[in-house]
Amino acid sequence: MNKRFSIKFKGAVIALASGFVVLTTPVVAGQGNSQANERAEGEHQLAQQLRACARIDSAIERLTCFDQLVAELPTPAGARGPAEQGQRGAGQGRGANQQIPPGVARGEERSERAQQEAEERAAAAERRAEEAERRLAQQRAEQAQRQAAEQRAEEEERRNLPPTEKTYYTIAEVWQNPRGLQRMRLDNGQVWEQISSDGNFEIREGEQYYIEPARFGGFFLGTDGSNRRMRVRPGN
Repeated sequence: MNKRFSIKFKGAVIALASGFVVLTTPVVAGQGNSQANERAEGEHQLAQQLRACARIDSAIERLTCFDQLVAELPTPAGARGPAEQGQRGAGQGRGANQQIPPGVARGEERSERAQQEAEERAAAAERRAEEAERRLAQQRAEQAQRQAAEQRAEEEERRNLPPTEKTYYTIAEVWQNPRGLQRMRLDNGQVWEQISSDGNFEIREGEQYYIEPARFGGFFLGTDGSNRRMRVRPGN
């Protein structure tokens, strides 16, 4: 999109520069001071409008501004058609030693300078837009990283909390404490331990068991297909 705006922008600047040359080209000798004053005022107004457009940061608004200036450029009464321009070129070929009037040279120099300044401003605007896009992409990446870290923290916290309803786990490891009660590590990393030998039954590694909250506090561990359950609690 930036490249397309740049092409359109440069086209508008070239069109404006052409209009600027027409307005700044002095009239033939013999015209009055009134026309010279009008021409100078037109040059000043066009230069101000050109600079105002070039200062716009938004590429779309800047291009629209230049398009409007191009549409408002007047068509000089002495503008030559393609045939007349060809004849003029042929005449210039015959008079190769003819010098360009100083006023014309100054007008062309000013228009080239204005075009160069406009192109430099356009390039600077494109660099600013690219930098803004780079910062936005970086901010989005950082935000995504923060969200992922928060999600991992929440999942870790949920893994460390006892279940609030009947939940199934796979036993990763089983061992006994010095009192002969069973301790076990679940597949989510939690460690649970048997509270008493009441309802004792053998826990096997790799098999699935459920843990559910007891009605009056605490937790039961059991397995489907058996009525036997044992009281357990989260271990350290």
